[in-house]
Amino acid sequence: NRNIFKLEIGWFEEVARACMVYIILFAAEIGLRDHSQLNIDSLVRRLPPKVAGLLQDVSTIVTIIFSGVVGLTSFRLLQTQAAAQSATPGLGMTTWVPQAVMPVWCFLIFVTQCIILLNTILHHKKKEGEAA
Repeated sequence: NRNIFKLEIGWFEEVARACMVYIILFAAEIGLRDHSQLNIDSLVRRLPPKVAGLLQDVSTIVTIIFSGVVGLTSFRLLQTQAAAQSATPGLGMTTWVPQAVMPVWCFLIFVTQCIILLNTILHHKKKEGEAA
């Protein structure tokens, strides 16, 4: 648009940037469901099954802690921006609207990883019950 038609659509860049961030963060959340974002697959395959499972559990716990801390921090930042009523230059909407993706993303990651950890714990208890 900028090079061919010479039309000034300043808001288009803001919308495109916000959409790209939302897509990347939601895709990262989907990738975290099966640990495809955290593990180096060739390394994990070479480890004994118990060590690989422990590594996945540790990575899940670290992800839960990280998403919780970042989520709380970004929510506080969002509250500050909402109180300041600052606006984006192109669209003129308040800045907290496009930046709300961070606490939403962190909440999704936190909940997903807690469910994965809970399922892992229940699976281990079920195995122990069957072994006994």
